[in-house]
Amino acid sequence: MRTAGTDSNSKRTYKIVTNNPTVAARWPHEAEVVTGGPENVYRAARDLIHCGHMLLTHPLAGSVKPNESPYRSVIVTRDPRPTVDLDSLRLIEAALSALDKLVASSGLRYGRGAAATVQLPPELDADYRMIDSSLMESAVQSLDEF
Repeated sequence: MRTAGTDSNSKRTYKIVTNNPTVAARWPHEAEVVTGGPENVYRAARDLIHCGHMLLTHPLAGSVKPNESPYRSVIVTRDPRPTVDLDSLRLIEAALSALDKLVASSGLRYGRGAAATVQLPPELDADYRMIDSSLMESAVQSLDEF
């Protein structure tokens, strides 16, 4: 059994699309780092899905709404397949739509940078990084055991 801390990267069959520096530092060989907020992560994952990658984690996993946290990570297959996985495409499009609706209804986009309407204090920012990282830790552990 492999664990998330091993260097058996060649055996890993996934990549992590993330804007979370904690996740990127924890899994540097698997991380595909995206700048910007959750929308940018979802769009990058959608681009990979269009190229034949499949979602391995749900883009709306966790109890924190995507407009409330500046960090989001999604796991996709490392290697593309010859065709687009329509279930993966449907899920990522639904996540983008949900994010748009949440931002439109609340008017809030938490995080950092120009797209954010509310800037997070450093302590809260660290909490959101940890929440996203914990979700990835659980997902990676499950994938590595599979």
